[in-house]
This record gives sequence, C-alpha cells and structure tokens, in this order.
Amino acid sequence: MTQPLTTFWPIFAVKSDGHDVVNQKGRVVRNGPTQEQLDRTPNDQGQCDFYRLIEKDDPKHMDWRKKLGGMLLREIGGKQHEDKWQQTILWDFPENYKLYEHIKTKADGQAKTVKNHSGGGHDRQDAYLYGYPKGPRKRYRSPGDFFPHLLWLSTDENNDYQNCTCKMCSPVQLEVERPAMKTDVTIKREGGPSVNTSGPIVMGRNPIVSIPAQRAVSGPPTQSPAMKPATPAPAPTPALALSQPPNAQQIRAPAVLQSSPLPQPRGGEQLTDSRYGQFICRTGEVVWFFRPKTSAWGLGLVVRRWTVKDNSGGKAYLVQPLSHPYDHAMPEVVTADEHLKPWLAWSAPSCTFPYLQQNPQLRYDQVDWNMLLSGRYGQGIADVDASIMAAKAIDTTYTPFERLKTVPLASGEDRHYNGIYLGAEKMWRGDPVRIRIGQGIDLLVITDIVERVTAAPAQTKTPTQPSSQVWVTGDIYSYSTMPAPDPSKLPTPPSATNSNIPIRMREDMAWRNHMLVPLSQTLAWWRLISTASRIDMADIKGRWYETSLLFEESFAKAVKNNEGGNGIWMNARGDATAVGRSTGSPRPDRIAAFGSALPKGTQIVDGLEAPSATGALDIGIGTSAPEAAFSLDDFMNVEHLDDAGGVGVDFEHDFRF
Repeated sequence: MTQPLTTFWPIFAVKSDGHDVVNQKGRVVRNGPTQEQLDRTPNDQGQCDFYRLIEKDDPKHMDWRKKLGGMLLREIGGKQHEDKWQQTILWDFPENYKLYEHIKTKADGQAKTVKNHSGGGHDRQDAYLYGYPKGPRKRYRSPGDFFPHLLWLSTDENNDYQNCTCKMCSPVQLEVERPAMKTDVTIKREGGPSVNTSGPIVMGRNPIVSIPAQRAVSGPPTQSPAMKPATPAPAPTPALALSQPPNAQQIRAPAVLQSSPLPQPRGGEQLTDSRYGQFICRTGEVVWFFRPKTSAWGLGLVVRRWTVKDNSGGKAYLVQPLSHPYDHAMPEVVTADEHLKPWLAWSAPSCTFPYLQQNPQLRYDQVDWNMLLSGRYGQGIADVDASIMAAKAIDTTYTPFERLKTVPLASGEDRHYNGIYLGAEKMWRGDPVRIRIGQGIDLLVITDIVERVTAAPAQTKTPTQPSSQVWVTGDIYSYSTMPAPDPSKLPTPPSATNSNIPIRMREDMAWRNHMLVPLSQTLAWWRLISTASRIDMADIKGRWYETSLLFEESFAKAVKNNEGGNGIWMNARGDATAVGRSTGSPRPDRIAAFGSALPKGTQIVDGLEAPSATGALDIGIGTSAPEAAFSLDDFMNVEHLDDAGGVGVDFEHDFRF
C-alpha cells in the first residue's frame, strides 16, 4: 500500500551574508571547492577524491533543511508551534550558501559503507555548507554547526557579527556561570527511529544566542523528507509554500525588504555628483594629480572644478599642491580625469628624510620644518615629505557641512547634515560608501548623516568640551551574481525594479555585465541585504568609485582570467596612518583642517562655473612661490597607472569593487 506523502511547513531565511566568490589578499577565489576538488577523475590506483554539489531535491539537502527548519521554528516560534517542529523545513539555504558532499573511495571494488552523519557507500562521504564570507576554509560541517549562524541571520537587526555564536564568528565559546537551560529537539535518522540526546547549551558572547539541544518527542515518528519529497501546494503569491494540513495557519514567507527612498539633491553640485560619468573628484578632496611641467605626480587639494565651455564635455580641476609652511607652489589646472586619482587609490610612499622614516609617529604639525630644511636631519626632499604627511593628517579628520535640522535631546542635540568631509573625501547623502561591517565588501547608500552632541553634566566641577558621536544611516547592498548561460535570455535580478539604487551603481553594473555575461555566463546585480542600518562613522572605509571609470583595464583583465567581476582592491581610510578603524578628530571647517599645508587665503569655490580667463589663478592662492621641482616618480612606481594594483596599492587592505 502506498503511503501518503508527508506534508511540511516551509520556513524561510530572511537574509543572507553568503558570497559565491571572495577576495583573499588581492586574489578572487571561489567560495567553495576548487576546480581541482570538483574533478571526479580517478587516480592511477582507481581512487576517487572529489566534491559534488548537492542539489535542492537531493535527500541529503532536504535532511539538512528539515533539521534546520525544525530548530529555527522551535527557537523563534516557541511552544505554540511545537506540533510543527517535526514537520517544518527550511525552504532553501540563505542565498549563496551551497551544500557540497566530499566523496572519497578506495580503489575500485574496495568501497565500503561507513557510519557518519551523511551516510553513503564510500569510505568518506561528508557534507559541507560553503558560503561564509571569510572564504572556503570557513565551512559548516553539520546542521548543528550552521544553526547558530542561521538564527543570527534571522534575528539580529544590527548585522553585527559580534552577536553570532557560531564556531566561525565566535571560535572561542565562553562558558556562562548560570545553570544551562535544558531545551531539546528530535532529529530523526533517514528511515530509522528518533535519536534522543540532550545536554547543556554552550553560550557565546553577548547578546546570547543559544543552540538548541536535542530531546525525544512522544508519538509515532514523522516520515522524513529524505524518504519522499514534500508535496507542493498552489500558492497565491510568488513566494512558494509547501502543502499544509487542512484549516492550518500558514507560516508565511518573510516580507520583501523595501529600500529607503534616495535623498533628493539640494543643489547643482550634489546633483552632478549623483550622476554617472561626471567628475571623478570633488572640491575639498585630497587627490594625486599629474604635473606636466615636472612629469611628476603630486598631492593636492581640489579647490575648484568646472565644465569646459566649448561643447566638448571636458572637465577641469584647480588643484592646490600641499607643502610645508615655508614654500607653497601655485595652483595647477588639471583637464583630464586620467591625471587625477583619489587619495585612497594609491598607497603613499615612505618619507625621503631618514629622520622622518625613523620617527613615523610624528605628525605634520609636530615637525620642525626649519631644522629639516637646514639639513640638520639629513638629506631629503621637504616638499615631498610635507605633502605626504599633510595628506595623512587629513585622513584622520572629519567636518560635517550643510546642517539640515537640529533635534533637541535631554542631554544635548542631534544635528542632521547633508554632507561630510571624511578624511580626504567629500560625501553627500545619497552617496554609496564602502563599509567595514562584516567582511568589508558591501556598500551602504547614505540617507542621513547625524552628529550627536552631548553636553557635560551641570554638576561637573571641571568644565569640559561637549562630546560628539557621528553616524550615518542607509541601506546596505551586496554584490551578487546569478547564472546567465544564454545572453539572449538574461535572468531578471530582484533589484530590476529598485529605483532607490543610485544611478551610478546601476550604470556601473550595466557596464560590468556587458563584459561579464558573454565571458563568464554570469549576471551581476546589487542585492539589498539590510535597510535603514545605522553605521558608526569609524566603520566607513571611504567613497565608492565606479569600476568602469577608474579600474576599466583591471576589471577586463580579471574577467578574462576568470577571477570574477568584483575583485579590484582599494585602500581604506586609516590605512595610511595605521590607525585603522577610527572616527577621527572634528575640524571646524575644511580649510582649517589643513593648517599650514596650504597657503594663507586658500578658498574652496563651490559650484561648476568656470573662472574668468584672468582670474583662474587668483583663486586659492596665498603667496606665490617657484614651481616645485620634486618628482614623486623618484619614489613611486607609476609605470602602470591602470593596473590592478595601481601605484603602491596595498593588497592587504580589505575592500573589493
């Protein structure tokens, strides 16, 4: 007699941090078994040792999901859903998490069945779940190993890896002093009786997320989904559901994330910066710029920019070189984007003076430039060293600008701004920025910039300056791919209708896919993974730049070498000074942040209007000085400006485009 199919309640993974490719020290690798590990060819002795992808309808895949689904419902749904704990199945693993089976046999005819959690007729046949963002070496060996991470993904609104107690996020599990809770769950073997085990829960770092232990449930065992597939039932919505008992309350799929509306630009300059293919660099930013008179690259401040009025669409920048207090060069006009590079695109070389090399802790304002120029500290090039040290000093500052509103608080106030100078860069609301959260490969689109100013308590005897904390809020996006075997019939990514992805990100992704699809049969897209997230300013690595505008040749080379489409590295704010994660020090205005590295009277001119023919060099100049004769080319390799490594790029830094 044919047995009826067992019905299961579907439960869905709300979000994912999984990645199908990862960047490890400048090299893009598959986040799973290597190509050699996937090779099933036996060796000369007839032995096989390979990995195979386990498909969703495979009994082993379903067994993992049944166990995870039951534990997740028990942990989140509680006792009120206890009758469904044994009939719940995870609809699918979180996106980009894939289950592989390691198959290892002896010579032909010598294979034997062994008892392990995966079963099978080979000497070794274990299953591993890949996708964890730190790379293929971080894989989960069982549903119990992965469950704490799945629970964290489903419950932690802050996306803080410190809150996850899985073995990957918390390799050192801390014991708690209070008595352990005794909560259990039954996990059946395929085609066998229930196994009853119990034990205390191992707790990790606060906030605590517990791993359910196991216990027996009375009554006849429920048929495992590994025996027969779950029966699909018609669903009124695009989110599929498995068949359910009559008159049962449906466990619904999680609501689709709704992206936050993009802030509207408040002026022409902000509008220009929000468009694709406009100015690479912005006023008030520190940049590397090429100096034709000396055939050298220098460091300077963009004090003005404009569009050339000859209908050519050309752009021009006025750059004030950085220097020491006793010699300031004239501003220079740069008329090509290829002659400008963001400060974070390259790593600064060492100083030329041995004294400064031996005292790297010295800041620009702590150097006795007179002594240095007199030769008492040895030989070197003061202009070069001053520009490097001035740029490093700016890297640790911030200045918010264009206050929008002030919200009073009991102990201070929240000040909301439209933009902020952070380190060497200028950021607006609506800008995508690179963040340190997780593995540092995701982007946040800024919707608000907040400075919380807290006044000192009135009863304090010693007056102190008000303290401040700065953060941004916005949506977080992750680079994702999907198979696209037929270029004439491209799949539609879920973000296709998301108008809140900045146009710069959308246009750049379209440019990437123009090369990715025909060469790698994959389609890339920006996946929304979190909305209205609050990120501390210290966790912002820097502005995001279009690969199509800044790293075109490097991207083409990576795709042709089958290294993926998201593998161009760039420095982060705080790397040049080895400070790392830090908000930095506030400065009252942008020019004041540079101190004596700029000539007196330097001004930043906002807007996009071209200067008059006679007034171009009257802007941003203090006292004039002879043209600087130094050449950074003597200390930097600039032969391959568009190479993947750029100039002196430090591939240890953790960001990829």
